[in-house]
Amino acid sequence: MTDPTPDFRRLCAELVDAFDIPSSLQYKALALARARAALATPPPAPPTDDELNALWNCCGDHDEEGDHYGNIFQFARAAIKRWGAK
Repeated sequence: MTDPTPDFRRLCAELVDAFDIPSSLQYKALALARARAALATPPPAPPTDDELNALWNCCGDHDEEGDHYGNIFQFARAAIKRWGAK
């Protein structure tokens, strides 16, 4: 699955390059068009409880009684990767 959320840091770097160094008008127009398209993209929806629960279940293990336990750091990194930190 590809993430439809734009990488805003990369787009900012592209805009800086387009306007900071001598470049063609066509490249500047393309950079602006990509930035405008990214800004028109709605932010991702926050995770639902079910999505967070499913992610938590992937980040841990179960003991012999079926009780789940997990690594909170692994869970936090997975949540940030999926829903934040771009």
